Amino acid sequence: MKIKYFTAFFFLTVLNVFSQEWKQNFKIVEPVRATDNDFGFSVVTYDGYAAYGADQVDIGDVENAGKVYIAKQDCDGWTIYQELSQPDARNYCGFGSVLFMEGKILAIVGCDPSVSQGNAVYMYERDTSGQYIFTQKITRDENSLLDNYGSKIAISENFMVVGSSYNSTDNNLNNYLENAGAAYIFFKGTDGVWTLVQKIVASDRERRDTFGNSVAIYKNTIVVGAVDEGTNWAGAAYVFEKNNGSNTWKETKKLIAYDFRGLQDRFGEIVKVNENGIMVSAQSEDDYDSNLSGDGGGPLTMLGSVYIFNKNVDGEWVGNQKIRASDGSAKIFNFGNQMDVYEDRIAVRATEYEYDKTGNLSKVFGRVYMFQKGVNGNWTESQIVQSNVKRNSDWFAGSISLFKDDLFIGAFWDALDANGQNYIGYAGTVYIFNTYNYVSTKKPVLNTIPVLISCADLGNGFSSHFDMSSIEKDLIENPEDFVFSYKDQLGNNLVSPLPTNYSNKYPYNEKISVRVGNKNNPSCYEETKLELSTISSVSLNAIPELKECDYSGTGYATFDLSKINSLLVDNASLYDFSYYDYNKNDISIFINESYKNTVKNHEEITVNVTEKSTSCTAKTKIVLNVSNVGVACEIIDDYDIPKFFTPNGDGVNDLWGINGLESKKYTLYIYDRYGMLLKTFSNNSGWDGSYLGKPLPASDYWFHIVFENGIDKRGHFALKR
Repeated sequence: MKIKYFTAFFFLTVLNVFSQEWKQNFKIVEPVRATDNDFGFSVVTYDGYAAYGADQVDIGDVENAGKVYIAKQDCDGWTIYQELSQPDARNYCGFGSVLFMEGKILAIVGCDPSVSQGNAVYMYERDTSGQYIFTQKITRDENSLLDNYGSKIAISENFMVVGSSYNSTDNNLNNYLENAGAAYIFFKGTDGVWTLVQKIVASDRERRDTFGNSVAIYKNTIVVGAVDEGTNWAGAAYVFEKNNGSNTWKETKKLIAYDFRGLQDRFGEIVKVNENGIMVSAQSEDDYDSNLSGDGGGPLTMLGSVYIFNKNVDGEWVGNQKIRASDGSAKIFNFGNQMDVYEDRIAVRATEYEYDKTGNLSKVFGRVYMFQKGVNGNWTESQIVQSNVKRNSDWFAGSISLFKDDLFIGAFWDALDANGQNYIGYAGTVYIFNTYNYVSTKKPVLNTIPVLISCADLGNGFSSHFDMSSIEKDLIENPEDFVFSYKDQLGNNLVSPLPTNYSNKYPYNEKISVRVGNKNNPSCYEETKLELSTISSVSLNAIPELKECDYSGTGYATFDLSKINSLLVDNASLYDFSYYDYNKNDISIFINESYKNTVKNHEEITVNVTEKSTSCTAKTKIVLNVSNVGVACEIIDDYDIPKFFTPNGDGVNDLWGINGLESKKYTLYIYDRYGMLLKTFSNNSGWDGSYLGKPLPASDYWFHIVFENGIDKRGHFALKR
């Protein structure tokens, strides 16, 4: 027998208000539809993955065992690829009645067969292949029946809160108060195991408050709803906070409606918390005038509202805004019976009644109001979301999940398939709305990128200039049509696009994972890896400082740089060279010519050497020193001056000259003993002992040699006959 808890019928359509319109792109149904399965009774999505609960699916002979379907966004939209069920399920187990997804973790509420009429939370974690693997069964810490353990679940980082709205004991498992309610806080340790760290209850707990009917957590803040709290069951929400480094949570604030606490308002029906505050729905709140609602209208029974709280400058939670349906009326009410938030967006469900001509209720629909936070901090209604074809009593938005641009809406009593045909009562469906039109896409085809090589200019296998300037164009045509994301080899996110000059994070060899997704459907993607490799930089030989003499006293001299290239490396033809003076002017054209220093007395010129085959570069400096005339500029006597010669025509010592001056420039003067100039020459042709064509007699003669740098030398030699 199927048990139904709802008697209303519901529907869908999209009303465009703001530019970022939510559009129905998909209607998802169970792979094998069956009557009364309640597909979509719960729904949750997170970062390209989704889970659909069908809590009344029969499995074999087990009635209402329940099942959860896992879907992933891909090139075809959203594809169901895995089914989860409870192996030891019993009748009416309701596996999948409550879902929560955070990162790779999926929490599912189902029955606990070991406890009569008790529940447990079943933990799953997604592995590298995308499969959700069962990791742990989390049960109650006490033996209490019908405590509604798992009424709601919330997870943030390594903490999980589980509501138990009919629990009757306090945090020490004492002081019985019927259905006062409680919540359990679990912590996931480094071993991956969830452990109970604390049971929390309201500081002013009373009988039948149903504390724990809704729970929420964000970082160090937990919010717990107690929808029946108060003498008139107006409801409340309790805030618990903890200090960093501690696992102990303390109640810091009790939140109530700050304008009027009406009878059975159900304040705390749904609680949410994120970086933009605490949101508390009161689905049955009557529309009494409120200076915070600003509508100025009279009372409308069960219109519903959502209260938004923020911390003031003193760190205390205070009411900031109250939001309602823009078209709230006697026909549109229960605003807040479902709600989800994501960053600066809120999705709130309300109920719509339609009456026939005689005034009798004929149809019931669901609708979702979308709110956006503005730059002024206020929340504004942006759109009313309904299905493209409204259906009576389908429980549209009986479940809601919002993540980025994905809005999942369950309609667990919808009876038609994805094409609006093949009626099967209460089979259920899930609608997916997005802020973009879905375009059928194909998986990107990526080009193969060869290993990227760069020189380890930073040393120890690190480079500062892997060229990524064209990597996206190299990967795929029309890169502007795609979204690129990058992760390092440990799975850490990298900036996108990558820096033009990328510095590797891991020495010598590094692999970067690249995901390329279609802009209109980022989950339609292909992945590849970029491989980076560093090579050693160019090794240069040391060049001693170059010295030249300045005989004019100006501090400048001419240097020969033509041999520098071959001195720096073994095979200069394999490299490119560029030279820069002290002022960073390019002087490369002078390397095969003479270069005159541009800085007086001392200059350092820079040489950049680039290996042609690898583009590896190295830099060095060459020191040029200029000296004035003095000891440092003297020419070493490495030449031979003959003491005599015998110009007698026998072919031996017939000419007088200085040996060893072939590579030097000089002028040589020959004189007789009276100082008469006999011969002048500047090459190594020698003197034959004659003057004006006549042989001179044997005697002593004098020479004067003057080198180009101004140094001279004098002496004498003998002519023998």
